[in-house]
Amino acid sequence: MKLKIKSIDHISINVLDFEKSKDFYGRILGFKQLQTVDCGEFDITYFALPNGARLELFDYHGKNASHLREDSEVGLRHLAFQVEDVAAHEKLLVAEGVTITLSTVDLPNLEARVLLFLDPNGVTLEFCEKI
Repeated sequence: MKLKIKSIDHISINVLDFEKSKDFYGRILGFKQLQTVDCGEFDITYFALPNGARLELFDYHGKNASHLREDSEVGLRHLAFQVEDVAAHEKLLVAEGVTITLSTVDLPNLEARVLLFLDPNGVTLEFCEKI
């Protein structure tokens, strides 16, 4: 049997500060907030992502670890979202006080223009566009 993966269903992030994360993904990035599910020791709040996928924010009510993984360690490096006009998006993020870790730059070998920034939990996000 051959695996037949159709698409990404969801992405989950353990949050340090739920209110900051909700504001960031809802107001700043513009993802529509869906339902919140009470799972006892934690809540999951869903946001709609483009093309039908969902983002899950896991809120352990202040019990999440505050240690952030370094880029050189094994594991998730970043989440990337395709946009039009990366540089314009950078200006909007800067105006909101978002931490930029790599300003808009062209990567000719990858035929891409990219921008890296942090969410309130230290998760690296990327905006990219084809050049």
